[in-house]
Amino acid sequence: MPSKHDSPTAGRRRADDRRFDAGIAHLHRYVAAQGSSSPPRHATIGDFRIGAWVDSRRTDYRLGRLSPERIRRIETEFPDWRWNVLDAAFAIGIAHLRRYAATHGTSNPRQHDVIDDFPIGQWAANRRADYRTGRLPPDRIALLDNEFPDWQWNPQDAASAAAFETGLAHLHRYRVVHGTSNPRQRDVIDGFAIGQWAANRRADYRRGRLSTDRVRRIETKFPDWQWTIRGRS
Repeated sequence: MPSKHDSPTAGRRRADDRRFDAGIAHLHRYVAAQGSSSPPRHATIGDFRIGAWVDSRRTDYRLGRLSPERIRRIETEFPDWRWNVLDAAFAIGIAHLRRYAATHGTSNPRQHDVIDDFPIGQWAANRRADYRTGRLPPDRIALLDNEFPDWQWNPQDAASAAAFETGLAHLHRYRVVHGTSNPRQRDVIDGFAIGQWAANRRADYRRGRLSTDRVRRIETKFPDWQWTIRGRS
């Protein structure tokens, strides 16, 4: 209870402390719900505008208006807190990528994918663009590489690799059934157009578009494979 002898300044200080404590409590609730202490500006928790509160604390920090005690409390209670809004935006993306990976089993979302109303696919595409143009700092590159082992900087390469592995697996099944690794172009195995896949690999080889590694894998895994097939359709 405030004393009747308290000055107006002391009363304002206590009210400010209560507002700060309320913000801290709501930020804890936000972290428990969202896994990050960097809410977007429009975020609320209950009826409390937690995003605006966080923005205001960062502004106070930049202007030197936040006391050392409050700085220490925020940093101690929220280990992932970022004073820089750009760092905070990156942390928000990382938190959503963790949730996406936990839900979908991959850290490579499609560009249109969304998780918890966050455009995680576009965020991932933007980070890859930053990487290609040299704008992504080394510490962020290391974080993505280390925390998300399946992360791909070029998802087109990853998709091509997955498609090649699928083709090899079907060619192996075709050989088990038919005794040859050289299907006719119209042949299908388990619903997969293995004949067309083999024809496409041969076309890639003739045009110099098939990597040395893929050439070696086909030749090693399928000793009877022929790069030139005549008279089969």
